[in-house]
Amino acid sequence: EDIIYIEAQDDYVCINTAKKSSLKNDTLANMEKRLDPQKFYRIHRSYILNIDYLNKIESYTKDSRIAILKNGKTLPVSRSGYSRLTKLL
Repeated sequence: EDIIYIEAQDDYVCINTAKKSSLKNDTLANMEKRLDPQKFYRIHRSYILNIDYLNKIESYTKDSRIAILKNGKTLPVSRSGYSRLTKLL
């Protein structure tokens, strides 16, 4: 099943798909190494996003941005995550 995004939660990662969310005892760094780098981008220290599900990026405050997904969910985007995404898009 397609992963939409992965979120770090303490010593676990929460893998979010269209149908469910599941916790796995792993780190975001380990997950990032195993995922396709053409499809999955680290947009924040706590989030990896499948760019197939990205709808748009908007300014949230003066210095921060949010990723708005096709399902309406919003995720924070760090400055470094934003620069990686803009090179891609």
